[in-house]
Amino acid sequence: MSFFGSLGKKAVEKAYDLASKVEGGRDYLTTAANTVNSLVKGKDPRAYLKPGNVIQILSRSSSRTIQIVVSKTTNELICDAIGGTGSFYPNAHWLVVCTPNSHYYFHNNYNYLAIKNGKIVIIPSTINEKAPSEGEFRAQDVLGSAQAIYLESVHMPGYFLNFDDDGVPCEDMKLKTKDRLAQLELQLIAYGPGIQPEKDDNSIEKPDELSPPSYWAATATSNNQSHAGSS
Repeated sequence: MSFFGSLGKKAVEKAYDLASKVEGGRDYLTTAANTVNSLVKGKDPRAYLKPGNVIQILSRSSSRTIQIVVSKTTNELICDAIGGTGSFYPNAHWLVVCTPNSHYYFHNNYNYLAIKNGKIVIIPSTINEKAPSEGEFRAQDVLGSAQAIYLESVHMPGYFLNFDDDGVPCEDMKLKTKDRLAQLELQLIAYGPGIQPEKDDNSIEKPDELSPPSYWAATATSNNQSHAGSS
């Protein structure tokens, strides 16, 4: 049985639901849950949620990262959770924007991850535009977990980023489910300007896959083979 026990976990979740009916209650209970959870876990994944940090968001259900892709049917930017891990997958990189009230936005070249009308979407923007309200999230700990968090929409309280086992975004009522489909892990790609590394931070400096050879290395190998064949 976990540190909290089933009864304790249910009590916290019930209190969280009640708090949602009070102005500011969700932020208060989120902070309380995060504080309690710090007693039973080591590295806080929210340590990566610093302004200007570049991160990857990994879905526990698909075991892949959230990435931006182009829809084959509408030609619009959409997202899924089947992206690669590491610096060679820039469409799966998200720049962290922090608000004064400890909420977060995540964008890739000002294309914001968001929940709008009960769906997970990408909202294109520009450097001169205000971040879309639908892209504002609060981070909530997964009770008893040392790594996972939930990302809840501030614009649509009670809706969480959810992806199924195939990395397909969930919709409508499924977004209101706090289970494995909503559990996310954060991986650091690069620190933001002026952000001091923490002692046990593990940034992704090398990808899991080998990088492609340089042009000169590839041509040198080809030339060596041709010379060997001619001799």
